[in-house]
Amino acid sequence: MIPLPLLSPSIQNFTRRTVRLLRTRVFQYSLAGFLLGLALTVSGYLVDYFALYQALPERFSFTLIRGLHEVTPVHFFSDGFALLLGVVGGIAGRLQDKVLFYSTHLEELVDSRTHALRRSEERYALAARGANDGLWDWDLVKEEVYYSPRWKQNLGYRKDEVGTSPEDWLGRVHPKDRKRVKARIEGHLRDATSNFSVEYRIRHADGSYRWTLARGMAVRSKEDGKPYRMAGSQTDIDERKKMEQQLMFMALHDSLTSLPNRTLFLDRLDHAFARARKHGSRNSLAVFFLDVDRFKNVNDSLGHLKADQLLVMVSKRIKECLERFSADSPVRDRGRSVRGDRPGFSWTLARMGGDEFTVLLEDIDSLHDATRVVKEVEESFRNPMILEGRKLFITLSTGIVLGPSGYERAGDLLRDADTAMYRAKANGRARFEIFDQRMLAKVQDLLRLETDLHQAVERGEIRVAYQPILDLEKGALVGFEALGRWHHKERGWIPPDEFIPLAEESGLALELGHSIFSEVCRQMRAWGRENPLTGGLTFGINISPKQFFDPKFLSNVQAEIRKFGQDPRRIYFEITENTLISDPEEARKLLARMKKTGFRMAIDDFGTGYSSLSQLQNLPVEILKIDQSFVARLKQGKKAVRIVETIIRLANALDLQVIAEGVETNIQISQLRKIGCNFGQGNWFSKPLEGSEVGKKVFSQFPISSFPQSQKRQAKVKS
Repeated sequence: MIPLPLLSPSIQNFTRRTVRLLRTRVFQYSLAGFLLGLALTVSGYLVDYFALYQALPERFSFTLIRGLHEVTPVHFFSDGFALLLGVVGGIAGRLQDKVLFYSTHLEELVDSRTHALRRSEERYALAARGANDGLWDWDLVKEEVYYSPRWKQNLGYRKDEVGTSPEDWLGRVHPKDRKRVKARIEGHLRDATSNFSVEYRIRHADGSYRWTLARGMAVRSKEDGKPYRMAGSQTDIDERKKMEQQLMFMALHDSLTSLPNRTLFLDRLDHAFARARKHGSRNSLAVFFLDVDRFKNVNDSLGHLKADQLLVMVSKRIKECLERFSADSPVRDRGRSVRGDRPGFSWTLARMGGDEFTVLLEDIDSLHDATRVVKEVEESFRNPMILEGRKLFITLSTGIVLGPSGYERAGDLLRDADTAMYRAKANGRARFEIFDQRMLAKVQDLLRLETDLHQAVERGEIRVAYQPILDLEKGALVGFEALGRWHHKERGWIPPDEFIPLAEESGLALELGHSIFSEVCRQMRAWGRENPLTGGLTFGINISPKQFFDPKFLSNVQAEIRKFGQDPRRIYFEITENTLISDPEEARKLLARMKKTGFRMAIDDFGTGYSSLSQLQNLPVEILKIDQSFVARLKQGKKAVRIVETIIRLANALDLQVIAEGVETNIQISQLRKIGCNFGQGNWFSKPLEGSEVGKKVFSQFPISSFPQSQKRQAKVKS
């Protein structure tokens, strides 16, 4: 026999198929049937031949016997009998294969399905236990409900403490939620919804209410579609609900005071505004905007933590005052809102941020109601606040606006209340102002002016004017004060006391100050080239608090000095007393640093601020500038003269030079000379002039000298 590996692949495949065919039960049974049929056919032939041979009287030949056989029944029975039995055998083999297959695999199939069903049941039971869900199955025909042990356990009940009626479930639902739950169930049973799902509160065994989520689905009859059963689950979502409520509270309330924040206040204002408009009320709403006066001083002196504690105390005191106007009904305040009401009157208190608070009064009768509440609040703050044993006197500036009459949007009420509050601050603080249209016009005017100022700074439209400073004894020019000037294209010349504060508030002070300083240095170089005698003149430049405390200020001015090749000793910076006392220690360090670089310092508008003598003697300044208000009163009598004389004596004692501002008459010059003031500036000598005009009107009129430096003061600072 030839081994299979030596045969060709086609012969190998044919051989394998042949072997597999020979091994099949169909072939074997077909072969057995064919052989049996063949054997029976041969036997029939032999028997039939033998019978014919015996039956014939004479012995005929075999040919005759075979001819007779072909007409006998045996012939018809045996022809093709072997093939027929072969086919029957093949069919029998095939049927036996099927019977054996199903008999062999049916048990395995049953075992597999049973095992899968068992695993599915175990998986469902495990998932139900792991999900902590309680199951319920409601027979709608019998009105009985099956509650799983987990359903009962989640509510704190034992197995025998809950019955099987629907009321054992629905009767424990919170009264405010019961109607909604029943409506959802009925809606689902009417086939109004594809499934049943509802969140509600249900009574726990300890008497409290827990948030739960019930979900389910009805089983309906195939004949008429009516539900006969409803099953589902109940999930404990109490923690999630509490977290959602906490997040909602945090989103709508101030984290420090727990008062409503700006978002919630505006929402309540919108609703109150809409209600008032709907009812046709004209002035039934009032909005207060309250700001704690000089809170920054408290923040800087006590620190942020103590300042936050103070804000909490302020909010509580305001709230206590408002609660006095709702004494006829309980105050609803469970940490979620701060709102009190009584018939015909209600209020909402909120914190806008920082030290700003707002109050919404609803259903007031007149402006009198609003002012009465504000006066109550102001009166309560006359008593000091005790913070860690320290007494603090706090005042509020308040803006009031009435509505909804004259307003199309609720937010405009808050805007105008804010405007009135700033007017209260501008008018002296610790007071309230009622909004009127003139305030809005002024605010809008300032806004336009601020926009124009931004553009003027960007385009370099801010000019510098120079007012001469003279030696009153010699009549000689010793220096200039550089003053910023702004020529508005529509309003003309705008004085510094209007646009300088605006620049500080809008963040333009640094950029504006740098441009003025750069222009002064450029002008100093130009005059020096034209007239070398001007090399000894001194220039005073005003700087704002933001410039003074800016870390880059000193390096920036030094860069400009080097750029234009000027001597820093020819420049002194003018700062106000209030700037120095806002942070005395830091101010002293900054002044000392400037002195080391050669710059001199002057206290501007001396006598109008709050500086103390102890601080003044420790500050490295060289010049005091007497405010023009004192100089203007010299003609009023001896008292005014003595005040100026006292300032000059103080300056002499501290070895400081004195410059009198606002000199307008020859009499003032004479009086200043008598009391020892050596230097002055004012319109008597010259109004502030631009650089191109100074040469014609100042240099040609006055001899040029130099401003003296205090040697003793310099030695003291260096030591």
